[in-house]
Amino acid sequence: MTVNQQEWLEALARFRDEGRSCCQVVVTGVKGSAPREVGARMIVADGKLAWGTIGGGQLEHLAIQRACELLEAGGAATVTETVPLSEKAGQCCGGEVSLFLESFSWTRRRLVIFGCGHVAQAIAGLADYMGLDVQLIDSRSAEDVEPPLPEPRPYEVLFIDAPEEEVDSIPADSLLLVMTHSHSIDQDVIARALRRGTFPYIGLIGSDRKWIRFKQRLEQRGATAEQLASVTCPIGLSKGSKEPRKIALSVAAEIVEVAERLAVGKGA
Repeated sequence: MTVNQQEWLEALARFRDEGRSCCQVVVTGVKGSAPREVGARMIVADGKLAWGTIGGGQLEHLAIQRACELLEAGGAATVTETVPLSEKAGQCCGGEVSLFLESFSWTRRRLVIFGCGHVAQAIAGLADYMGLDVQLIDSRSAEDVEPPLPEPRPYEVLFIDAPEEEVDSIPADSLLLVMTHSHSIDQDVIARALRRGTFPYIGLIGSDRKWIRFKQRLEQRGATAEQLASVTCPIGLSKGSKEPRKIALSVAAEIVEVAERLAVGKGA
């Protein structure tokens, strides 16, 4: 059975769009008798066969195990394996199969925005453009948020009484933006994030003067100079506009640059 190229390309695209890491296994060489022909493919994800087949049996089982090892190692990787189809390998075909495995680390980084105001919603609306999973967190109820949240929307929203308490459960490699309706909440979130000390980016909306005041208060709460240096304020590539949509575009561009630098640093 010949594998249709469009089918496996579409399958990979689905995993990419879903942000699911996967590993493609391709039969690249066959000597003697083998379960499948050159070009046969399968995709492994979430610890199991997710699409296609290279013939089943022990060969496929061994290939799934190897694919899972690549995925557990993280990042993107390629490896070539030669598998003899002997009784020792649980196959009696008597041939030999060469496999090419390529892993795709398509888990998406998370952008967590504290606040649900105009700018926060505008940034979150660019989630697909940024290639990030976006979540908004706000202490108010949905009815109190202005402007009203759109439906449908390409991001999650969490309403919780104490937003700063969510900081400890956010994935450690998330990017944080702080722009709530309350300076007090902003300070609580940043103080908690600095104490955790894992986030590669913490951005605070506001002016240089606002950040000077915030630094003084955070220092009184025990923040060190090194911790405070990890906060970006003002945020955005362009600092001139006060119009929400322009601020959102500027901040989104900065976030994309940060995420790309982090991806390069991981070798992704």
